[in-house]
Amino acid sequence: MLYILAVGCCVLLLAKVVLSRLRAPLPPGPKGTLWHGNLHQLPWVEPWKVFTEWTKSYGPLIYLHAYGRNILIVHGFGPAADLMDKRALLYARRPKWSMAALTGRSQNIAFMDHNERQRKARALMQSALNPRAQREWGPVLEAETTKLIQNLVISPEDYKRHVKWYLASFINRFTFGFEIDDAHQKMADELSAHTQQALRPGRWVVDIVPALIYLPEWLPGMGFKRWASEAKAKFNSFVDVPFQAIKRSVMSGSDDRCMVANMLREIMQGESKFDEPALISAASSIYTAATDTTAAILLNFLLLITTHPEVQQKAYAEIREIVGSDRLPHLADQASLPYINAVMKEVHRFNPVTPMIPRSPVQDDNYNDYRIPQDTWVMFNIWSIAHDSTLYADPDVFRPERHFASSKAEPEMDPREFTFGFGKRICPGSALANAQIYLVISTILSVFEVRPPLNDEGREEMPPIAYTSTFVSFPKPFSCRFVPRNNGLAQQLALMI
Repeated sequence: MLYILAVGCCVLLLAKVVLSRLRAPLPPGPKGTLWHGNLHQLPWVEPWKVFTEWTKSYGPLIYLHAYGRNILIVHGFGPAADLMDKRALLYARRPKWSMAALTGRSQNIAFMDHNERQRKARALMQSALNPRAQREWGPVLEAETTKLIQNLVISPEDYKRHVKWYLASFINRFTFGFEIDDAHQKMADELSAHTQQALRPGRWVVDIVPALIYLPEWLPGMGFKRWASEAKAKFNSFVDVPFQAIKRSVMSGSDDRCMVANMLREIMQGESKFDEPALISAASSIYTAATDTTAAILLNFLLLITTHPEVQQKAYAEIREIVGSDRLPHLADQASLPYINAVMKEVHRFNPVTPMIPRSPVQDDNYNDYRIPQDTWVMFNIWSIAHDSTLYADPDVFRPERHFASSKAEPEMDPREFTFGFGKRICPGSALANAQIYLVISTILSVFEVRPPLNDEGREEMPPIAYTSTFVSFPKPFSCRFVPRNNGLAQQLALMI
């Protein structure tokens, strides 16, 4: 009997060894240490650029181990499309951020698992924000954009605050139907900072040891839970207070018109395939999706147009020819302004606002003869795709003309094919984002010449083109001047206030 048992153990051990050798290897990557893995090799300043350099040594798939988890960096449009589009269900899940859950972001569709509530919330957002719904949000967007330009006429030096106010004001009017005030804007800024802090890699011990999430706040070392609890309370209040106010209004029979009110009426009358939890997730997610990322794109536009006056001249010449100089561009003009659309595409490409997109496979996967273990943090390097010289000639040059066909070549890839994401988690508000970015770009250029700041000697000094290394990448602080054009639009807008 002992003999048979010993033979059986040997057979099992041999089978395990054989299977481990037959199993596909992990992708290549820098060699780490026994205790810390690759922790000390991880780059913190513009990591997407460092990882792109690493592809010269390791290829498009780079495997790392840090913070107790497998990490895979994926480069190239082909591999990204293969995994996120062709294997969409397998890569539809976000990695688990313990701090995102603790701060109340777990019901935001950007961080939710790919479950029924997330699918309903996405579908709801798509139905509310798609081009067919433009009759609902288009007039609000044009009115709020006009207000932005008026604020820039009055106090151009506060342009960053005006951009943030504009985005928050539009989203709140569209979603909840109310005007914002200084207190609301201050809380929105605070919540945005909380989100950026919660997602910062390596900042929180609970992201390294997720089991800590279950320990009580009063224990030593649990300060992160107290911080997260306060952040969660503020976030829930930010979303719940206006939602409940709209709900009470709808139940009282009001005819309020906004996304939440319209959807609530359909849900209460049994005429909707959606439900209230999905609507709450959609309402809270719209603000997150449409403020930080869009602000980063608009500020990037201002930086790039300031430093590329020749592009600005061509853009304004097109506006003057097609729209004229006696009114602001409208949403209906977009199809007639190809150069403005090319500028918008190039702003997306030059510095993608989310340089890396995280996903996590729901089961083990094999790709290109390499093994990708379940729950790996798979980081798709979007910046690397946007600067791939096989897709874009001279990728480090800001040149909108690349998006036009010529006698020598077809237009280069529209970067929005990947900057808005892939597969099951592609941005559901891309139609609104495109319309909003177009409208701001075209209206600013129709009213102002955006110029570099003046130095102490009174000469123009170009601001440096530099970006933050945060989850949403913003231009680093810079200055520019808004000089009204001599077409009289600035004066007309000032008189309308």
